[in-house]
Amino acid sequence: MTHSQVKNIVIVGGGITGLSAAYYLQKEKRNNGTPLSITLIEAGEKLGGKITTEKVDGFTIEGGPDCFMSQKPWAVELAEELGIGDELIGTNDEKRKTYVLVNGKLTPLPDGVMLIIPTKIMPFALSPLISWPGKIRMGMDLFIPPFKGADDESVGDFIRRRLGEEALYKIAEPLMSGIHVSDPEKQSLLATFPRFRNIEQKHGSLIKGMLSQKKAANHQPKNNSRLNSLFISLKNGVEELVNGLEDSLSDCQIYTKTRVISIIPAADLKYSVELDNEQHIIADAVVLATPSYNAAELLETFNPKLADQLTKIPYVSTATISMAFRKQDIQKPFTGFGFVIPSIENRDITACTWSSIKFDERAPDDHLLLRCFVGGPGKEEMVDLADEELVRKAHKELNLILGLNADPVLTRVYRWRKANPQYEVGHLERVKELFSTCSQEIPGIYLTGSAYEGVGVPDCVSHGKKAAGQVLQYLQQEQVYA
Repeated sequence: MTHSQVKNIVIVGGGITGLSAAYYLQKEKRNNGTPLSITLIEAGEKLGGKITTEKVDGFTIEGGPDCFMSQKPWAVELAEELGIGDELIGTNDEKRKTYVLVNGKLTPLPDGVMLIIPTKIMPFALSPLISWPGKIRMGMDLFIPPFKGADDESVGDFIRRRLGEEALYKIAEPLMSGIHVSDPEKQSLLATFPRFRNIEQKHGSLIKGMLSQKKAANHQPKNNSRLNSLFISLKNGVEELVNGLEDSLSDCQIYTKTRVISIIPAADLKYSVELDNEQHIIADAVVLATPSYNAAELLETFNPKLADQLTKIPYVSTATISMAFRKQDIQKPFTGFGFVIPSIENRDITACTWSSIKFDERAPDDHLLLRCFVGGPGKEEMVDLADEELVRKAHKELNLILGLNADPVLTRVYRWRKANPQYEVGHLERVKELFSTCSQEIPGIYLTGSAYEGVGVPDCVSHGKKAAGQVLQYLQQEQVYA
């Protein structure tokens, strides 16, 4: 690529994936002098997608994700590159306790349950969470032969096969839906929890595998860092990561409140990207960092087959309801990170995080900040209720479950319509076919984002980085054959 030949790259979608793609392309431009012109286009008023943090009256309220997993390093690495590594915080693990609602009562998850698998016998044996027949059935995992072959299966089928029905509905379904907001009977094991299949095939049993991993972890040198916790956030909320990216993108043209109307193939393997502000950009490469159904709309005119494949990835809607209370108004103090609700309990909310206990810097010392979740598979109609009705229903549930009848001093509702992609059984094959069709039939256009290979913040950072790498490789090849 000669320095006179500036390559135009258009990124559609200013969520964390699109921003990360722009960041890593700009990094290449700065570090290696690669002649790139980078344009990022976002239809909404602000960047960040589902990542949104509101600061009000001493509260830090998360509308979307409130943290990211430390085991996936990409978000932490990016924060450190952006110079905000000192802002990273871990959870208050000395207060860690998660409850499950069983028959209307909060029951602690037994000590030693890793993911969904018991690794300590006594706490699990003494826990009222699972009945004795259910405990015996979970113990059968030690004797059930591992799955043969490499076929996908649903999370529901996998848990039922290894640990039984009760473990599925009381532990696996409510805990896992906090990550994937999915119906376990349709959810792909290989696309969402491949680690379980790996453990099963390597150790012959989930319990044996987890005990082995726990033993190995105990022999690792102890890390006393404040980040030695499973979940990481930032002092001023996850949006700090978005702000850091936005501040860093000085070599990138950014449009907000701007829609891409169409993408049309042009001469010399280029694409004409038409915006709703009557502007056209001739692009050498286009990164579609949008929900798959938005990508389908843009590709429909010139590749209906690919557009049809993209519309087959389903989405569900959810909402979060944050409520702040004065501690002096709370009759029954409680501690822990929050509770999850199995769908068989048939409640209006699916979970509740005690935000200001889980993380510091979330509420004034004399207040408590909670966040309830509604919607998801089979319950999407909740998202359409008015704010006041959602707050009323969530407050009623908190009163029934926690005895919390005090009036909230602050409430915030965030809706996420069609924002949660569903990785159904066979998802990995579907995505492989999508990417293959894309590279063969529309070279220079790249699909990326939470619809395909992971939904968490670190996953999306990684997707953006990968898309940037693919674009650079494509432009390099194009240059060689020009």
